[in-house]
Amino acid sequence: MTSATSDNEFVTPTGVLWDDPEAGKTWLVTIIGVTILAALVIAISVIYFRTEQAEVDAKVIEPEYLALKDLKAAQLSLLAGSGTYVTEVGGQKVERRRIPVAEAIRMMAGNPALAVPPAGSRTDAAPVAPSAAEAVPTTPTAAPAMPN
Repeated sequence: MTSATSDNEFVTPTGVLWDDPEAGKTWLVTIIGVTILAALVIAISVIYFRTEQAEVDAKVIEPEYLALKDLKAAQLSLLAGSGTYVTEVGGQKVERRRIPVAEAIRMMAGNPALAVPPAGSRTDAAPVAPSAAEAVPTTPTAAPAMPN
């Protein structure tokens, strides 16, 4: 036979049986466990989606093309340096001089005669044909005879 004590214990011939824990302690352990689980799920989700976005940015949106990077570096070095090169113009080989962009800008600013004139101010353009209103007939024309 069993008998209850003041500490919520049941004494039996096989030993002491404990009763259910108090409701307040159960709720506290449950709330702490759910909070830790939710925080862990949120943290793992944040880490996963940040990593996924970084991979998409690196592999899809902004891939680094080494050949293009090398070509751009070579072009920038040509723009910054000077030298000569040979090109073909009208079937003849012509040697040309390459200067840095900064020097070309300085030369253009110092000598306005080097600038290309605006498109409308060319003096060697072909003369413009007169409009229909300005055209003056030189000889009168007779009307063709009408058959009866």
